[in-house]
Amino acid sequence: MRFKKWNIGTPAERDVALLRSAGYPYLLSTVLAARGVTTAEAAAEALERDRSLSMSPMLMRDMDKAVARIQRAISQGETIAVFGDYDVDGITSTVLLMDYLKSCGVRCLRHIPRRIEEGYGLSKEAIQGLRDQGATLMITVDCGITGNEEVDFAASIGLDVVITDHHECKQTLPAAVAVVDPHRCDGGYPHKNLSGVGVAFKLASALCGSQETVLEEYADMVCLGTVADVMPLQGENRVFVARGLESLAHTKRPGIAALMAECVASLEVICWDDLGPESVKRLTLKDLPLVVAADCYGQDAFTLGQRVYLEGQNEA
Repeated sequence: MRFKKWNIGTPAERDVALLRSAGYPYLLSTVLAARGVTTAEAAAEALERDRSLSMSPMLMRDMDKAVARIQRAISQGETIAVFGDYDVDGITSTVLLMDYLKSCGVRCLRHIPRRIEEGYGLSKEAIQGLRDQGATLMITVDCGITGNEEVDFAASIGLDVVITDHHECKQTLPAAVAVVDPHRCDGGYPHKNLSGVGVAFKLASALCGSQETVLEEYADMVCLGTVADVMPLQGENRVFVARGLESLAHTKRPGIAALMAECVASLEVICWDDLGPESVKRLTLKDLPLVVAADCYGQDAFTLGQRVYLEGQNEA
């Protein structure tokens, strides 16, 4: 194992006592104090679960440029390609953005690299293939932030690129139309720990003009990607996962409903009031590997897996 020794913090007894005096149980007080939460006010903030998102997606650097280019593509009837990744975060990112764009009347293409044959990230061959199919704009999700050479190649063949990613940036960013990544050193977005699907959600919300409308439709997708990529359950991620668990308990997606029925003893245990370690553990250890498993059975099975497991009744 990579980690053989756990270093467990020992909270000060006075901090635990202070939290207990505020009405928190001993075990919860101990855990909170060990994490540096030592006042009743800080504990209330740490434990509070908002149902809504307060940070505008437009706080993200280049989001305005991304929205302007995509809106132009929509109005002019361009073909848009979504370039994703083969893990759960990448698949949910691809499905969310493609489904939203299709709802706007866009003709969409998609490319998710094969894990063994292509590996992670952009490739010139795949980009050329999308261009050959008529794409004039490519949006990356959960990838692309280090694809400087590939973005230059796309530009050389007449394919504009909008990058959305959540990985750490290099010093020199790709020369794309827009580079949307919360880790940009010149960015101003307060919440850095978004998943790839979290950033894709922010883009769809910026296009829609309402985060609540997009969250109502895609909370399950954002939840799956956030949990699978082991993002910290802090800030907006808490809203994504809490609302997503609630959505998953009553999912309208037939493939996910089938997986839930197979992997979880009772759908009723995953709900707004059950956002605890066991809920997330069940979701992570049982459902998510099945979402990814189709990647191991060839391109046809992988495409079917995306459609059946993650998309709506009409697509499946």
